[in-house]
Amino acid sequence: MKVPASFDCCTICNKNKPLTSEHIIPESVGGTLEAEIQCVDCNSKLGSELVFQAKQDPVLRLAIQQLKDKLPDLYLSMEEGQRYWAKDASGKAVPVKLKKGKFQTQAHRRNDGSLILDTRKAEKNLRTMLAKEGLEYGQINESLRRLKESPDNVRVRLSNQRSAIKWTVISSFPTLEKPEMSPRLVAMIAYNYLCLLIGNDVFNEWFAFMRDFILTGKPTDRIKIESFTSRKYECYHRLYCEFDDEEARVKIVFFGWLLYVVHIAGFVYKGPDFVYVEDLKNKRGLLAESIELAKQGEFYSTKKDTSGVNSA
Repeated sequence: MKVPASFDCCTICNKNKPLTSEHIIPESVGGTLEAEIQCVDCNSKLGSELVFQAKQDPVLRLAIQQLKDKLPDLYLSMEEGQRYWAKDASGKAVPVKLKKGKFQTQAHRRNDGSLILDTRKAEKNLRTMLAKEGLEYGQINESLRRLKESPDNVRVRLSNQRSAIKWTVISSFPTLEKPEMSPRLVAMIAYNYLCLLIGNDVFNEWFAFMRDFILTGKPTDRIKIESFTSRKYECYHRLYCEFDDEEARVKIVFFGWLLYVVHIAGFVYKGPDFVYVEDLKNKRGLLAESIELAKQGEFYSTKKDTSGVNSA
């Protein structure tokens, strides 16, 4: 879903520059709602500093692991290039990466001096090693043939100096070594959604504190971010706002499970309270014109070829 441009300036740097599309929910975690609200410079800067964190967030990685059978395409997209630990038949941990839906062992040397290589890349390396030992072309082919035809987890002598084992990977699990996404990214998602709600009012100087926090991380007591989890993973993201006379609360739900509440102190708003749902399973956006209608399940699809009322 692409929202037509309605801004003359970048909503982040407030400069009159050509605008480019920005995904409100990061595309890397399945977001499709986008709008022309940022200039190329801000989009590039914030993309490299913040947005890339979304798919690396360990909480979201755990979520997509739980939903991978329901969302296989998004699982492969989010996990492409991500690091895992695998366990081989000897019980030892092996670092691997997911590449095009398959695990690839990362080359490394263990403390005992043994070299671990991915099976699909090992032959070329072994040929080089055996040639350096002085083996003839035919001898190398014979050694590699015996290795290829040998059962897994059985040591095969390749030369007087070298042997090899085709280890079987028993299990794998994500490393989850990256930190959770930065509060700046959470604030940016909230701010971008507010841009769609309040339009050009975001250029009010009052919002400078939020733009500064997103761009530089400058501390402010006007923003408070809380996070909660529910009991069940679901195939959707959700964005909506609640307002009272003291603050605005932008609520960001990832995979129906992780909830961020962005409190913005002193912001009073009396306009529409749209609710946006990213239907990840059907790859479409759903919009309710108010929180009350959302509670009643009255959403309409943003797909051009879909009409009528839908529920999410």
